[in-house]
Amino acid sequence: MRILTVSILLLFFLNNCTTNKKFEKETCQQIHGLFTKSMSCLELKFININPTKYRKYEQTHNLILKALANQVYQSRISNVQVWLIYDDIINDFEKSKNKENYLAKVLEKYD
Repeated sequence: MRILTVSILLLFFLNNCTTNKKFEKETCQQIHGLFTKSMSCLELKFININPTKYRKYEQTHNLILKALANQVYQSRISNVQVWLIYDDIINDFEKSKNKENYLAKVLEKYD
């Protein structure tokens, strides 16, 4: 009985470890599917890219997420399109020299 209990606890612990690793490797799109349902995930992933540098851009990034979600809610763009747009935004953001200015322009475009 004791071995069975220990085995179950060990199995539960190992399952939690693999789930956390799975989340780190999977994209928010793979986890949630719908852009509008993945807002919290995208917020966390953005900060986790570089926590010390990207914390100051967090508020603007979150406003962009909301603006993009509103575009989907208003049927201006589809779920597939918004994922492509968001990926382009993040890629261009990482390449940009003036990150704050880039995010402000993106927010102005989609808001």
